[in-house]
Amino acid sequence: MMDKKYYYKIYGLTLASDYEFPHFIRLEEKVEAPDIEIIYGGIPDFIKPQIDEGFYKGIKKDEMWFYNSAGLFYIHDNNKINFIEYNKGTIDDAAVFLPGLCLAVLLWYRKMIMIHGACLRMKDKTVIVAGNSGAGKSTLTTELIKRGALLMADDVTGIALKDGQFISFPAFPAQKLCEDQVEKNGLDTSNLKQVVYDLNKFEVSRKDDFYDIPAKVDALFRVEVQDVSALTKEEITGAEKLKIITDCIYINWLFNDTFRLEPDDMFRCIGLSNQIAVHKICRNKTQDTIKEILDYIESNV
Repeated sequence: MMDKKYYYKIYGLTLASDYEFPHFIRLEEKVEAPDIEIIYGGIPDFIKPQIDEGFYKGIKKDEMWFYNSAGLFYIHDNNKINFIEYNKGTIDDAAVFLPGLCLAVLLWYRKMIMIHGACLRMKDKTVIVAGNSGAGKSTLTTELIKRGALLMADDVTGIALKDGQFISFPAFPAQKLCEDQVEKNGLDTSNLKQVVYDLNKFEVSRKDDFYDIPAKVDALFRVEVQDVSALTKEEITGAEKLKIITDCIYINWLFNDTFRLEPDDMFRCIGLSNQIAVHKICRNKTQDTIKEILDYIESNV
């Protein structure tokens, strides 16, 4: 157990953590009853026998445990994440998986819609640039910020229904950029933290380009890499809007072999699809279509 607690605001909630996250928005005063706790240690005894039997994860309706090459994680009770280093990982290695994967699972259990994509505030609207890894989200997000957009969340967008509207809640002012984007933007890698277990990425502060106010979601742009001869882009209507949203759910992408939408989950996704515009963009990875995609996003916000 670690001696010191750190207090933060993230996704509209208060967080008490045994581990320090330098890029999170810090709360200077102690929070007596935090919404979420990240706790080092406290992994229950029932997990190890399951690991010994060959399982690498266990999922229930409101509880999950899993391990990887860095750590062992237990998410439970709608407000707690317990973790330890595992295999050859260190505490710092394990902590890499807390802000994204673990929080996404926990907040999903708390009935937030967790989208695999960046959230941006631009032209007084809130837009999500979604897609699987390698789709080009980070590049598009970086270029939109250069055009004046403000970051609300980098890789995982958290949305909750409040007073009849679907609201995106800001995460923290940092972005993970690939090495080519770091070089393109003239950033000195010696001053940046390299992301453990993703050594081609660096953590970049976005304190000066961060929008820290919850805001109604207006549009989602789903970017896909496909074998297309030319860039395609279109606004989606009807039932396909819902399919695109469910395809963008973060833990669906991570755990699609065991993940399933409960009826209340589907109801929230239907509500979101009814309130926002949804666009689908298909690009060929060998073609430079970034400017065309950026222009399309800006013209449809």
